[in-house]
Amino acid sequence: MARVPEPTSEVMSYGYSDNENDLFFEADGPGKMKCCFQDLNNSYLEEEGIQLHISHQLHNKSLSHFVSVVVALEKLKKISVPCSLPLQDDDLMNVFHCIFAEEPIIFEKCDDDGFVHDAPPRSLDCKFQDINQKSLVLYNSYELRALHLNGTSVNQQVVFRMTFVQEDEDNSKIPVALCIKEKNLYLSCVMKDGKPTLQLEMLDPKVYPKKRMEKRFVFNKTEIKKKVEFESSQFPNWYISTSQAEAMPVFLGNNRGGHDITDFTMELSS
Repeated sequence: MARVPEPTSEVMSYGYSDNENDLFFEADGPGKMKCCFQDLNNSYLEEEGIQLHISHQLHNKSLSHFVSVVVALEKLKKISVPCSLPLQDDDLMNVFHCIFAEEPIIFEKCDDDGFVHDAPPRSLDCKFQDINQKSLVLYNSYELRALHLNGTSVNQQVVFRMTFVQEDEDNSKIPVALCIKEKNLYLSCVMKDGKPTLQLEMLDPKVYPKKRMEKRFVFNKTEIKKKVEFESSQFPNWYISTSQAEAMPVFLGNNRGGHDITDFTMELSS
């Protein structure tokens, strides 16, 4: 930002009293004015014209005095004086260069995590079934199970909000977070008893979801021939899995392509 230095005491010796200062703002302006800036850069405009002295000294005067000087200069440009070099806009600009000192603008690099993003991350509402057509349902509030549903029981199938998030690693997979809609329960991967484990965590809806989620909530989504799988970002080569048996908990497994089921079909939900 520009810093406004103060004028010399003698700059105002011309008579910046309230009454005389008001003259600068009158419609016709004073017939003759003489402004003196001391010490440097003297310039003269005829004997009965204007004598202008520029000073770079800093003194304790208010900004209102500078405003008066600027207004006075604008008035002078309208006054007919016997001068071969009339006052120009460049002259006023030179005054500004004298009374304003530029200061450098310093840019600081900030971590993206410190910012609140204006736009929320993109998300989709969807339902999942494993390739054996078992649906995912919420059991005992904090456990997901996979079982076959029919009739009115199909309403038990949970709807997920799949949020597309950012990951530090640059790969071809799509990082997402999975939340049970309207429950704020997020699938997360943690280490329990020395083994990667899938669990549900309730998070504050005022904070989550966010563009950059904690790593335990992130799954790398891949889709091949309309089948999707979700690999834990926290534990590579561990996948969201279901058992061949009925009504068993959904878990985190590393038996991809084996007895455990890691492939799912996805249906968008309105």
